[in-house]
Order: sequence, then C-alpha cells, then structure tokens
Amino acid sequence: MKVRHIAIDGVASSGKTTVGKILSKKLNYEFIDSGLFYRFATYRVIELNKDPLLGMAKLSKDKYKEALSGISIDFKDGKLYVDGLEFPLHLLRQQMVDELVSPVSEDASIRESITSILRNIASNKNVVMVGRDIGSVVLKDAFLKVFLTATLEERAKRRFKELIANGVETTFSKVYENLKLRDMVDSSRSIAPLIVPKDAYVIDTTDKTVEEVIELILTFMKAKEYALQHSKNNI
Repeated sequence: MKVRHIAIDGVASSGKTTVGKILSKKLNYEFIDSGLFYRFATYRVIELNKDPLLGMAKLSKDKYKEALSGISIDFKDGKLYVDGLEFPLHLLRQQMVDELVSPVSEDASIRESITSILRNIASNKNVVMVGRDIGSVVLKDAFLKVFLTATLEERAKRRFKELIANGVETTFSKVYENLKLRDMVDSSRSIAPLIVPKDAYVIDTTDKTVEEVIELILTFMKAKEYALQHSKNNI
C-alpha cells in the first residue's frame, strides 16, 4: 500500500503540534515536527562557532553549510538519530537555540538540507508532519493538506498560558507583539514563506477544541478516500 502523508501547516500557536501528535496516535502514523530539525541545525551551528578557549564566538554564516553536511540524520518513534546514535533532545531546548533558531532557519542552505532530510525520512512511512512549509514545499504531494489558523488574540492567550505554566515570566502584551512580529516574518520571508498550500483544508481553531479540529481532519481524510476510490472505479 502506498504511504500516506498528512501535512499540517499554520501560523504560530495555532495548535499544529498538539493536533499533529494526537492525530498521529489515532492513525498510528509517525509524528514529525519539522521545527525539531531546524533546532538541531541551530544547535550544530552554535557548536561549530564555539571557540575552545573563548566560548561562543560571533555567529558566522560560513558555518551554516557545514552544520548538516557529512552526517546522517534519521527520525523514528519520536527519537532523533545522528550517525546512528540517539541524540538527546533536551539539548535543543536551550535558551541560545531559542534565540538563534529564527535566523538559522531562514538560511537557504539550511532549508534545502532539511527539506531533503524530511522528504527522505517520510519516503517509506505514513507520517503526520507539521511546520510552516510542509504542504507548500516539503510534501507537495501529501495525501491531505491542512492549514490551521486562529485570531492573533486567541493565539497570544494560548502562548501566554503555556509560558506561565512553564514558569516563564512574561506579559500578555509582550507575547501578543512577539506573535504579531512572527506572523509578519513568516509570511514575508523570501524563502519558503508561510502560505496556505494549494488544495489545503483551512481550519480556524479560534473557537474549536483540539478534539473538534481532529474530527474535522478525519472527516476530510474520509472525503479524500472516497474521492480517490470513486475516481478509481470510474477508470
């Protein structure tokens, strides 16, 4: 049976990761968060820029192309493997990675490398992949494409609640402005900008529960299955 790919894109804090994880479990598909790979690339760039004596040197873009070259990367059962060894994911949640992941992710060579890696990982398995350019770039031929959105205020509320729960000191207005800026950067970047992919189902999650969003996606899957079967019968 041909592998099935479900691409879930959307604006920041629209619920992509939460929805993707639960949906993948229901379908017994592999869940892949593309953001994890950009964090890994950022971690590698940081390591390559470190001086043994001086510590972190000024971030050099010359190291970007080296970050993912000469190593093999795989992902299975929620674990990242680098050159055959499991990579400790907690290293990707460091503050320095948080601060530098955006500029590293915008680099053309980084995006090209990660797109190739993601396609290779998904080539022989059913996956639910989430990100910002999955349906438009990474998995253009995905069986199902979904784009999640929500009002800026609702997304800021969700993000603020999440940060406070994790012990991060911030304000709602700061979170709101950060998301507003993130939207502008994501949609206006020259390389793989955030857009609604062709043939994608758009879901506004503002007033919907996670369960309601997942039920909608499952309904869309059934409709795609029916259409596919119907087209086969008419051949």
